[in-house]
Formats: sequence, structure tokens, C-alpha cells
Amino acid sequence: MITGYGITILVVDDEDRIRTMIAEHLDECGFKVLLARNADDALLAVNDLPEIDLVITDVKMPGTLNGFDFIERAYVTRPRLQTIVMSGFTEEAETRRNVAHRFLKKPFTMTFLESEVYDLLKSKLIGANTLDN
Repeated sequence: MITGYGITILVVDDEDRIRTMIAEHLDECGFKVLLARNADDALLAVNDLPEIDLVITDVKMPGTLNGFDFIERAYVTRPRLQTIVMSGFTEEAETRRNVAHRFLKKPFTMTFLESEVYDLLKSKLIGANTLDN
């Protein structure tokens, strides 16, 4: 069975309920999960913590950066960082959705999110799990 062993995911959302729900589900899948309330804090985390493999971020949050701006800035220092953007319908989300590797329209199920995470990180997960055997 493929688990999230060795993979660190940063979840960025200003809504505590959503951030916690996603984090708890990913933790149950075996991922190490870090949390940020806004894109400004998330950018600091990505720059300071090279172990972050994937970012899942909302678009609209308080602070100077939105989710898309954050990802674009993160790619400057971490060009191989994997990214998922989640948002309700906004004009900006439609025009900038290709900034990230995946775009999830809210609302979505945790099963769908899990599937997208596994699909995006498939090669890294298989490699991590192969080393354990």
C-alpha cells in the first residue's frame, strides 16, 4: 500500500475549519502536514523548510499575497515544488489556474483531494515506499 511516508505537505487557508479538515485527512493518509493561515506565512515556510514537497493553497486570503502570487514567488526559489490551488469560482482563479499543477474548485470531497495528491506525487510516493521494503 502506498502511504504518505516521507512526504511533507503545507496546507494554506485562512479558514480554520477547512485548514484543519484537510490537515487531519492528509495526516490520516500518513503525510507530514504543516499549516499556514495566509500566503505570506506560507512563503516564509517554503523558503525556510526545504522538506516541503507539496503546497495546497487557497486563493483569497488576508495578507499581501494571494495563493497564486505565493506560488509564483515560491517557484523562484523552489522550481520543483508541487502545487495545488483550491478556490471557489473567481475570475482570477479561471485566468491563473495554470500557475499550479492542479486546480480544485471548492467544494470538493476529501477523497477527491487525496486522489489528486497521490496522483501528483505518485513517483515520489512509490520511491519512498520502495525504500521501506
